[in-house]
Parts: sequence; structure tokens; C-alpha cells
Amino acid sequence: MNKNEYEEKIRELENQVKIMRERYQILVETTSALLFEYRPAEDMMIFNYNFPENKSRNVIENYHQYMKISPLVHPSHLKMFLGVLQTASETPTRGELEYLSKVSNGEFEWHKTYYSSIADKNGKVISVLGRIQNIHEMATQRQEMIHRVETDFLTGLYNKGAATEKITKWMSENSTKEAHLIMVDLDNFKEINDVKGHSFGDDVLKETARVINECFGEISICSRFGGDEFIIFVMDEPIRNVECRIDELMQRLEKDITSIEPPVSCSAGIAARVSKQDDFEELFNRADNAMYMAKKSGKNRYFIDRIG
Repeated sequence: MNKNEYEEKIRELENQVKIMRERYQILVETTSALLFEYRPAEDMMIFNYNFPENKSRNVIENYHQYMKISPLVHPSHLKMFLGVLQTASETPTRGELEYLSKVSNGEFEWHKTYYSSIADKNGKVISVLGRIQNIHEMATQRQEMIHRVETDFLTGLYNKGAATEKITKWMSENSTKEAHLIMVDLDNFKEINDVKGHSFGDDVLKETARVINECFGEISICSRFGGDEFIIFVMDEPIRNVECRIDELMQRLEKDITSIEPPVSCSAGIAARVSKQDDFEELFNRADNAMYMAKKSGKNRYFIDRIG
């Protein structure tokens, strides 16, 4: 490439940058959305509002420090948000991102950002432009739909299909982490239905699900797998903790569900992942077998599969 061709290429790139900035300015003036420009070299974020009640311009210097002190993005999404911004600041790219962001009343709502990097003639990113749209209503409706599809209508726990998918995914993504699968089966549930009626039986299932969720929910994937069978997939917890929680579950079933005699009890089987080659089906079968051993040994107890 000779000198004239090189200079022509530079002028072309400069014109492209100019056109992009002009397009951005047009968007500022015509789009009913929150537009932004981030300047990496200055660590400066510029917000341009173009709403009927707000057409202001907000400049935030030392943006990264500001986000640490008074984050506009929900804490659980902040690392992801800043990571995407950093990538867009280093490499010319375009994309979109959904996250929870603070609105005027101080609450967090779902937003979607569309962004694009602008580079100079040397390929260095000089700004990141984009627009932010509030998608909270749409995102909430989508989450509610997913919730209805994934959950058991009676108990609110994950249904069989959703639990299988989520457990399989976790095992694939965390091949070296400890995991335990617990199969729980209520004792003498057929008799409860026959004597008290199916409506009462449904109440027992709902109360059982509540106790399971309270004992395991924050560290586990809990599911009603069918009938009076439940599975609990405990993630990244040692077996001693799992045993403490299953002991608590059995005690609480007896104490919390007080409207029936004899008290509600369950039998359970626990299987530990012994290698990264273990899949969900293998773990399920071992937990199921351990649960039947508990049933055969007198019920109201748990067995641990000791394989490996």
C-alpha cells in the first residue's frame, strides 16, 4: 500500500467514526430510550436521556469506582456487566446483555443493553456506544412462563423434566465438585390417601415439599419426581452436611405435619458422585436402590450407597 492509498484508508476510517457519532447523536435526539457512550481512556460514562419527562445528560467520571460505591447494576449482575464492558473497551465488538438495573424509585428492574465498540484507525477502541431499554414487564412474564413450565403444579418444586435437565447441566459444568443425590419416598402414603382422601394427601405432599425446600433449598435442586417421590440434588456439600440435613428433614416431617396419626415419615437413599464420569442416571439408580434398602429395613430411615 503506497502513501496515497494509506492516507485514503485513514480518511475512510475517520469518516466512518464520524458517521457513527452522527448516527449516535440522531439516536439521542429521536429515540425514546436511554443512550450511553463510554470512553475507556477517560473511564467516563455519558448517559443521554430522551424521555418526555427527562431529556437530561448525565456524565459519570471514574465510572468503575462509581459502580463499586453506588452501583446502578444489581450486585449479582455487576461482575458480569463490568466484564462485558471491559471486553467491549478492549476489542471492537457488538452485542446485547440483559441484567437488573436500578430505576428512579430505587428498585431493580430488568434491562437490556445493545452496545457497539467504536475503534480508531489503529483498531483501538475509543468509545462504546449503546442504548438501554427497560424490559422488566416482558422479562417478568417470560420468567413466570418458565416457572410454570418447570415446576410441579401442586408443590412448587421443580418437576421431573426440569430437575433432570438442571442436574445434568450442573454435573457437566462442575465435573470435579462433590455432589449427592437423595431419593425421598413417603412411608405408607397409599394408606394416607385411602383413609384421609386424596385432598388430604395433596396437603401432605405440599407440606413435605415445603419442609424439603426449607431444609435443602439454598444448596440444592429439589423436585417432586412423581407421586410421593422427591429427589434432592445437593451441590458441593460434604456427606456429613447432607446427613445432618436429612436428619433434620425426617424430624421436621414428624413435628410439622401434626394433623395425622401415625406421624408422617419417609425413607431415603443417598448416592454420592464418585467420579466425573458419573451421570444423572447412574446417580439416580444408586439413590433409588439405597432408598428401597431403607424401606426394606423398616422405613423411617435413610441408607447411603457406599459404592466407590
